[in-house]
Order: sequence, then structure tokens, then C-alpha cells
Amino acid sequence: MSDCGCDKAQANIYELLRGELCAEESAPIREHLAHCADCQKEESVCARLTTAVRRACEEERDGAAPADLRDAILRGLTSSELAV
Repeated sequence: MSDCGCDKAQANIYELLRGELCAEESAPIREHLAHCADCQKEESVCARLTTAVRRACEEERDGAAPADLRDAILRGLTSSELAV
């Protein structure tokens, strides 16, 4: 296996963290990250950002109106549009 270099590793960190790369694509990046302190720092920042965004999306979803309320509102809007 060969080291992919900083540019490729940093360009693919988010995909790696989200599990979007196959084993063949991720192996050289993981190998590079194992030996490059600068890219390890970048990965750490990206991992924290990914976690924060995921958590914010989950909190937003948790704060959403219940599905039955949304459905009732949509039905009301649809029926009022038909009446116009």
C-alpha cells in the first residue's frame, strides 16, 4: 500500500468520516493519517465539526412538530386551497 499524500487525504477526510469510501479508497487515506500529524489534526477538526452538525440536525429533528400535527396542518391547507 502506498501513502496517498496530504492533499488527497485532506480532500477525502469528510467522506472517510461519513463512511462513504470503500475499503480500497479509504485504506491509503487511513495509512496516511496514521503517520501524518498535520492530517491527524485536520481529521480531528473535521470529526468534531461532523459530530456537531449531526447533533444539530438531530436536535432540529427532535424539535419538529409531531407527524400527525404536520399532516393535519397540510390537510387544512390543502382543503382551504381547494375551497378558494
